[in-house]
Amino acid sequence: MREALFYFQRLREFFEPVLIPLWQRDTYLRKKVEELAFALEKSKKAFLEKGSFAFCAACAKKGIRCCGEGLEWKLSQEEFFLNLYLFHLENKIFSFPKNSDRDCLFLGERGCVLKLTPLFCRNFFCRELSEFLGPANLIFLQNSLEEEVTLTFELCEYLKKQFNL
Repeated sequence: MREALFYFQRLREFFEPVLIPLWQRDTYLRKKVEELAFALEKSKKAFLEKGSFAFCAACAKKGIRCCGEGLEWKLSQEEFFLNLYLFHLENKIFSFPKNSDRDCLFLGERGCVLKLTPLFCRNFFCRELSEFLGPANLIFLQNSLEEEVTLTFELCEYLKKQFNL
């Protein structure tokens, strides 16, 4: 995990001097990140409403975690930058949680500390959770992700073009 921590710390160091100036002058980027924040809240509400987060929290209290070591590599550099922008939008500073080397780098005491988790994580439903939710709720939750997934893709492509990432 130290390699992952080093990698994402380096990306964060790149963010302030290079990406904050882009944020300040690029109204398209700011508008789209604001839309993404709204879409994330909508899907979060859907997951709360269907009991998905509570189900995962109950498993975590039993010592069962799906967020294992190495899952941090599912997050692209563009998605990490979008997370930093989302924190910036709220006038907050992202910090890495202190956790076990057996856990994902972004797993904190109350779940994932990212505002925008990788699509792999957002769309992962273990067998037990799938059974708990049932087919109709699974479809509902996957549909609730559509807007944030579309905006994430658009923004990641935009950042790639801006910085030849």
